Amino acid sequence: MSTTKNYLDVSTPNLVLATLAAVLSLFGTTFIVVTFFIWKEIRSTSRRILVYISIADFFVAVGTVVGVSFSKHSTTCLIQSICGTYFVLCSFFWTVFLAVYLFIGCTNKRILLAERLVCLFHVIAWGVPLTIVCIAVAKKKLGDNGDIVSSGWCWVSANMSWKEQVKWMLIAGKFWEVTAFVIITILFIFIRQGMRKVLNNEEGLLLSERSSRAAQTAERKLILVPLSFILLRIWGTVRFFIFVVTGPNKVPPANNWLLVLQGIGDTLPGFANFLIFCFFTEKVQGHLRTAFGRCFSRCCPGVLAGYGTRLNHDRLRGVCVPTSSNPDLQTFGK
Repeated sequence: MSTTKNYLDVSTPNLVLATLAAVLSLFGTTFIVVTFFIWKEIRSTSRRILVYISIADFFVAVGTVVGVSFSKHSTTCLIQSICGTYFVLCSFFWTVFLAVYLFIGCTNKRILLAERLVCLFHVIAWGVPLTIVCIAVAKKKLGDNGDIVSSGWCWVSANMSWKEQVKWMLIAGKFWEVTAFVIITILFIFIRQGMRKVLNNEEGLLLSERSSRAAQTAERKLILVPLSFILLRIWGTVRFFIFVVTGPNKVPPANNWLLVLQGIGDTLPGFANFLIFCFFTEKVQGHLRTAFGRCFSRCCPGVLAGYGTRLNHDRLRGVCVPTSSNPDLQTFGK
């Protein structure tokens, strides 16, 4: 039995909010990628993995704008579902691999092993989604989802039996998404516990008040990463489970509020990563102060006469986290 297509209309609030979320993610992911290449001090393997996540999230945001803004012409819909499915899966894999890398390199102190695994990460994170998408296209499983479990964009085609839809929704996203929820949460708990253990061992030695604050900030970010990932992505997963529980003989309830939340959440991770790893990171803030200071000093040299002294002070004081001997944990520092 085929599920009736387009039983949910994409509302104007969803169109506006999903597009706004996509624009914010486009800005955030672009900022992460550009600053990685501009500022050498923030370059580390973990930050490089964040760049790969941002590249994937960038194209997810582009796909969202295309999906919610244009009519679902068969060719456009197919291309958008191919790109959207591929890059969403890439983002899942790279986010998991960021947690794996930090766990092995920072918690287990096996940095060389973690570095060697990056090549394997590339093969899996880009290769497995490509294989899934190629098989799905060959079997004509991608297309207009009728917003059954999507939020305005094309994904798994609704022109299949209920059982086939569930199977391909799992293969093309939901199985990997739920698996990512579990793995990321577990690994970041272990990473945070490892960092807490190091802090307790070094407490009272060379741990200044500033270092302690920086370490506490890093701990909070270690909580925010899995929390933001789950809170943003959970709405589509909830809609999927509603679709599964409803069964093949009934049309799932509209739940327009879930559709709108999914439209925002599935598109916003790029901006969330920007906030966690850039906007609230002291090193990046220092670089931005320097850049704005130079810009304003050319326009208003008298107004910012004392700004250069402050910038030099900021540059010299740096950030001292007890675990900062490993540059990858500095990604989470203040």
